[in-house]
Amino acid sequence: MDVSHLLDSLNDRQREAVSADPGAILVLAGAGSGKTRVLTHRIAWVCQVNGLSPFSLLAVTFTNKAAKEMRSRVEELLGISAGAMWVGTFHGLAHRMVR
Repeated sequence: MDVSHLLDSLNDRQREAVSADPGAILVLAGAGSGKTRVLTHRIAWVCQVNGLSPFSLLAVTFTNKAAKEMRSRVEELLGISAGAMWVGTFHGLAHRMVR
């Protein structure tokens, strides 16, 4: 499966994070550095390369705006509806778990 489209638009550090071995990763970077791009491409990478279900992943961010953007980008990259995915804010995901 050709996944070059997932890496083409990324810089070297972003490519390293996206294509890292399966498992949890922490992305720390300043504003406007491409964190959302890395996270969404990482989700697409582990789904397409490692065969994981996008519905078994957890992606956490701080703002509703970032969560909505991540969900939208994942839908675009994977061509699926991300409505049932675990993508959201710390508070939103905690609320969802408690319900």
